[in-house]
Amino acid sequence: MTDSDVSELSIENLSPHAFKLHLVDTRTSLVKAWDKEISKITSVNLTDPTQDFKVETHNTTFQELLKKGAFQCVVSPANSFGLMDGGLDYYLSEYYGGFEALVPIVQKEIQDKWCSEQNVGTCLIVDVKELSSSIKKYKKLNAPRYIAHCPTMRTPKSLDPGDDIIYRCTWAMLTAVRYHNAVVKSEDKNSKHQRIDEIVCAGFGTGVGGFPEDKCAAQMALAIKHFIAAVDNNQKVAHTNTERNDGWRNGVLIGWSYARKIERAVKSLFRTDAE
Repeated sequence: MTDSDVSELSIENLSPHAFKLHLVDTRTSLVKAWDKEISKITSVNLTDPTQDFKVETHNTTFQELLKKGAFQCVVSPANSFGLMDGGLDYYLSEYYGGFEALVPIVQKEIQDKWCSEQNVGTCLIVDVKELSSSIKKYKKLNAPRYIAHCPTMRTPKSLDPGDDIIYRCTWAMLTAVRYHNAVVKSEDKNSKHQRIDEIVCAGFGTGVGGFPEDKCAAQMALAIKHFIAAVDNNQKVAHTNTERNDGWRNGVLIGWSYARKIERAVKSLFRTDAE
């Protein structure tokens, strides 16, 4: 079977939410925190080949991880203006040929979609196809075609550990990849884009933002749990009409009981032992 055959099969048969998330960091403590929190998600079975969404952790650099497989997307835990010259973003820029090579491409997308200031807690999938091809050709490096630009802050600052920004960024990233894949699938063979099957992501906010590693892991894991269980993704669990729309309005896709269940879960991340 040729690569094109595999590509066609992927687009036609895979659900948009069927992809693998690779969580990577050099800090063993953060990787252990991820492992601890992800192990609590009973719907994540790392050994189940039939599971649509998969997640795996890696205690290494993103550069080393990219040498080991075919990844289509890497996450930039960014600022609102696409100024990728600090923290992990600095190393991403260097990997893609330097600040002057990568940042103008990212900023052009932010300019087009967000009038040059992307909202914190959102995700923009940026196509860097030409730059990626150049890096692969001349540097012999695996440079993913897409960068998921996810601002954790407007400008560099310490993040509030009482904020749910990590949950929001993780959710935005997962759903942006899902939407990207849905568009590729709908366009079928006419699509100019590539499906995202493997995405690389470091810990949101734990660098410049100084977000506590255990809280980062808990928020990222909860977003992953909710993504897997989302009524639009989960085919193995039957969601009742009450969960979906409360039975009170025809045409309403999601009702208050479901919305409040999600809100309670997010708020539970901030409970103290005294509560």
